[in-house]
Amino acid sequence: MSTIIENDFVREQLNAILESSYDGIYITDGKGRFLNINDRLLQMSGYTKEEVIGTYAQDLVKTGVIDKSVVEMVIERKERVTITQSLKGLTVKEIMVTATPIFDDSGNIKFIVANVRDMTDLIYLQNECDKAQTLSKQYYYELIKERGYSGKVIAESREMQKVLQLAFRLAQVDSNVLIEGESGTGKEVVARLIHELGSRSKNPFISINCAGIPEALLEEELFGYEEGAFTGAKKGGKIGLIELADGGTLFLDELNSLPLGLQGKLLRVLETYELTRLGGEKTKKINFRLITAVNKDLKDLVSKGLFREDLYFRISTVPLFLPPLRQRKKDIIPLALHFLNYFNNKYNARKTLSSSILKALEAYNWPGNVRELKNLIERLVVLTEDDLITEEDLPQEMISWSPNEKYQVIVKDVVPLESLVDEAERKLLMLAMERYGSTRKIARALGISQTSVVRKLKKFFGEQATRVSSGSGET
Repeated sequence: MSTIIENDFVREQLNAILESSYDGIYITDGKGRFLNINDRLLQMSGYTKEEVIGTYAQDLVKTGVIDKSVVEMVIERKERVTITQSLKGLTVKEIMVTATPIFDDSGNIKFIVANVRDMTDLIYLQNECDKAQTLSKQYYYELIKERGYSGKVIAESREMQKVLQLAFRLAQVDSNVLIEGESGTGKEVVARLIHELGSRSKNPFISINCAGIPEALLEEELFGYEEGAFTGAKKGGKIGLIELADGGTLFLDELNSLPLGLQGKLLRVLETYELTRLGGEKTKKINFRLITAVNKDLKDLVSKGLFREDLYFRISTVPLFLPPLRQRKKDIIPLALHFLNYFNNKYNARKTLSSSILKALEAYNWPGNVRELKNLIERLVVLTEDDLITEEDLPQEMISWSPNEKYQVIVKDVVPLESLVDEAERKLLMLAMERYGSTRKIARALGISQTSVVRKLKKFFGEQATRVSSGSGET
């Protein structure tokens, strides 16, 4: 009698647990026959307990209630399985099911307990979120288009979308902006974007690379000079770039290269917005917006005494970091296709990029960033003979660097490093000998000197291998 009471108590507890769950739950025996199902799952499906209990989960696939059976997978694999299913009831729902086997003492499946979560609402919310992000992106692009921006900013990655949105906000104000980023990331493109989206867009955008002009000439380029200021000065003098930016935007790229003496003169202009040409005494009021860019850590240069701290604080009102290309992988292929289209039009070509080269471009580390990618695409368009550009057309240094599916290193035990390297070199040389047959071609393929190839062949295969490899007439 007590056993019956205990069993009733356990069954009551089990039913209470099943019905208290937010998710759907069902239990089958080891063959997939339904033993119990909670009300939450009945609500999802639109079926009654009488219609479900006693039937087999496998039969639900045959009748089209579900598109696949997680219970069958558990019986076959004898382990927990999680899948998504389409459940056809009053409506079609997307559900996620996790089914867990419970074993008896002999290792046979006694029960299968499945947890079912309705994914319909979650999928709807995800779709709404995606729509909102798309609308947000379109909103910014439309604003950029409406403002008349003539350039092209590729911003498929989340990182660059944030940059684009910040650039738009900065365009609405007149604060000094410091753009930080590695060389070749497109700092001038972003600076021009800020200018063309702002209220100064109809006025000049004056750009100067502080590292590209000799120090002796940089001062006169920036500040201009009066007639007779020095030997060789032009008659009538010369207007400096700062003065030319009056009413518009002055962009100083690689400002970290500006000599300390000129840093002080630039700071004076930024504090007073007055300019005196070289050799002159008269000051002129000017009104310009300053955007600067650096490819080094200015704080570090300040700490070393190589950059004025007061100038640093003056120019860095709003910092904007431009991420390197390797941190914005989603932009690589769109940028490559953009440059491909540009150079196809420029050179009247019809080149296309194969899927293999697109994978290689995404895998590469891009130390030269967007500038390196642009130069590479131009090189490929100009030099590749076939219209289809493949991975084999890439420069050797890129092929050597890129992660490659053609090899896989498997180490099964700890061995001396030197012996592991020797074995890898030996196998690689064997393959290269079979494929190329000459030391010159092997050297080119491996990216080492011909002398190194000969030395390694001698080391691993003896003098005979060296003579054979040179026998083609190419040494």
